[in-house]
Amino acid sequence: MKNYYKRKAKKILECANLLSNSIKTNEKTEEEKVLESLKEAHSEWKNKEKYFQSVNEPELIDYAIYEMEASKIKYMYLLKKIKEMNLE
Repeated sequence: MKNYYKRKAKKILECANLLSNSIKTNEKTEEEKVLESLKEAHSEWKNKEKYFQSVNEPELIDYAIYEMEASKIKYMYLLKKIKEMNLE
């Protein structure tokens, strides 16, 4: 009976270790998060440029410029942060 519980405990520990390892591998590092944010910011910036180019109404031109510049600043900030982290 004692061996039965030892085997069960060993299997439970093995499963717990497997779960722990899989959770650790799913977590993104700081560098990965910044790189992902940079890619998203670049895509956002390009989409805002396309929007600016498609706007015809004078009231929306200022808004489009503001959005495009804000996206560009965000991208430049993240790019600078990556360079500081030596992830080029």
